[in-house]
Amino acid sequence: MKKSKSIRTRVILSIWTVLVPMSLLLAVSLGYLYNFYRRYDGIVKNITQANEYNMTFKENLDSVMYHIIVASVDYKTKKGRESLGDKDPYTQIDNARRQFAQLREQTTDRDKAATLNRILRLLSTLEQRVDDIVANVKEGGHYDENIQMFNMDISIITQLIQDTIQQYIYESATEMENVRKEVNAHVIIFIRIMLVLFAVMLMLSLILSRYMTDKVIEPIDAMCEATELYAAGDFSKKLEVKNENELDVLANSFNKMGDDIEKLIDAVGEEQKEKQSLEMKLLTAEINPHFLYNTLDTIVWLTEAGDDEEAVKILTYLSDFFRVSLSNGRDVITVEEEETHINSYLAIQKVRFSDVMDYEISIDEEIKGCQMVKMTLQPLVENAIYHGVRNQRKKGIIQVRGRAQGNYMIFTVADTGKGMTPGELDDFRQRLVTGEPAQGTEGHGFGVANVVSRLRLYYGKDMDISVRSYEGHGTEIKLVLPKSIQ
Repeated sequence: MKKSKSIRTRVILSIWTVLVPMSLLLAVSLGYLYNFYRRYDGIVKNITQANEYNMTFKENLDSVMYHIIVASVDYKTKKGRESLGDKDPYTQIDNARRQFAQLREQTTDRDKAATLNRILRLLSTLEQRVDDIVANVKEGGHYDENIQMFNMDISIITQLIQDTIQQYIYESATEMENVRKEVNAHVIIFIRIMLVLFAVMLMLSLILSRYMTDKVIEPIDAMCEATELYAAGDFSKKLEVKNENELDVLANSFNKMGDDIEKLIDAVGEEQKEKQSLEMKLLTAEINPHFLYNTLDTIVWLTEAGDDEEAVKILTYLSDFFRVSLSNGRDVITVEEEETHINSYLAIQKVRFSDVMDYEISIDEEIKGCQMVKMTLQPLVENAIYHGVRNQRKKGIIQVRGRAQGNYMIFTVADTGKGMTPGELDDFRQRLVTGEPAQGTEGHGFGVANVVSRLRLYYGKDMDISVRSYEGHGTEIKLVLPKSIQ
């Protein structure tokens, strides 16, 4: 009996030796998990709030300001302003300011606080630009000035606000990843401690070994496996809830954490699609298959005609063209390389359109060593060919100039083609802002707008583009870029 009692005592002691530390560890772990969950939940809420403005703010604000400028909304009258409701620009700005000010008060992270302060400053600047346009609208007679302010101020500021909101979302997602790593670290510590306790329990009593195997070890192993899968980005693994003990609480929290992280990653992925869409358009536009096919057809035609020397020359130009187009994956090249690129392109096109086009290229030596974004001038030249000199009877000239002006480089692409009507010119300028192709013109202005959108991503406000065109006389596009890229 004494021996039996002694065994029972040892079993009880072994159980309490395990249960007491385990209970304490579980309480601490749940406390950590709850704290992490609160932090995680707060990050998700902040991202959700910011995301609402990231999706709609620019589109709504730009749209209502454009309608105010073109007078489709009578903003001079109280009735006209009241008809806008929540779409009133000042209401939109105030709502956004209130929302991001609230986020700023709740933020303790210095980088996120700086990003939110930048959003608030941009909203104040945007409000000032809206004040200027509204004042002009009420005064009347400032349509061209308002359109220019819309293109150069309102649209750019709202784009900057949207980009900064995306930066805030990215920083919040990074913070969430740090929380996940902390959870992972504490779970690993918890697992190690549990394994030690399990070893002690085995030494105290063989009777508890089966219980520990069924009730503790297997769930912990499953948690280890799930943790590794989660760390690899696979959230399909779910922990089974069947033992009705403390580990199930952790399993439920772990499963919920996995579900929430997976949903958040999907949401962030959708946000990134919009940012990547422009890059995909650029990658698609870098190598035009029609240009390649037409050039190869030209080489075949020259070869069949016995003009092997000209065919070799075209092949050399084509090689130079694609060598710069690819540039070993670089997106930033020298001005001299860009000059080689457009020279190769124009030389090839001159063979095809020798009866309707000629060209001149003049780039100052001073700027040839400077860097610029690849594929900047070629779309402008292509636009001059296909929408300028190609569809006219007389021969047209395309002139490409490049010169230095202080810390900037001035590039002009001019043609003596058919030019544009005032309406077409306004539409072209608008397309430079929206980045959309003109309807029914086979992408007229799209390549140029695509270039402008990419340049704004690289340079921000530190670049400028202007277009002049006169019907029957030609078109000139002027591009101002810094000599260096940050």
